[in-house]
Amino acid sequence: MRGRWADGIEPRNLVWVLKDRLAICERPGGYGANHRAVRRTEEIIWIRRHEFNCIVSLLSGPHNLHSYEEHELPYLHLPLGDSAGVAPTLAAFEEITRRVEAGERLLVHHERVDDTLAGFLAGYWLWMGRYRDVPSALHATERLLRRPIGQRGRETVLSIAGSGVTRSDAPTGTNPGDGAGGGGGEPTPNDAGAGVTEPPATPGWRIADR
Repeated sequence: MRGRWADGIEPRNLVWVLKDRLAICERPGGYGANHRAVRRTEEIIWIRRHEFNCIVSLLSGPHNLHSYEEHELPYLHLPLGDSAGVAPTLAAFEEITRRVEAGERLLVHHERVDDTLAGFLAGYWLWMGRYRDVPSALHATERLLRRPIGQRGRETVLSIAGSGVTRSDAPTGTNPGDGAGGGGGEPTPNDAGAGVTEPPATPGWRIADR
């Protein structure tokens, strides 16, 4: 490959949650019928060139895992499953946090950046103690992703809150300006993630479905 293609292509809807440490994106290669093997390869090249230590798949099935193996890209498969139980989600929170604390750079994906991933992220911030209550966690996540969180995402966060399970300490070295660090409090203009341009005060929330 030559030129810009040699550097690969950034995965769609990539957003930093913890600047330079934890990001989320759409499934490399696209989702559903839009998935393309060539695009998947180009995005994996980009991920490798940007020195992610590990890619984390939250998908129920093994989609993409063979490609990660072929390209020698370390990965974790932490399926959330379709059940209403929060145990798989809490286990994923623990593993992701453990690796972030160890200094790894992670990229987490589901099929799309939709309610499933938005609910996961809002729940993660609530579990970490970054926000004191569900509305604050939802509000910060909507600002970060520039989209509203629907019923499915909200139910995920409510289930996590209802479990009563939280983590008292945050990833080492983080602070409120890093996006999901320690300390509670209401969202501020900087809470939507370091390095992310804030949306307008009355945004037209929308993520284009591809």
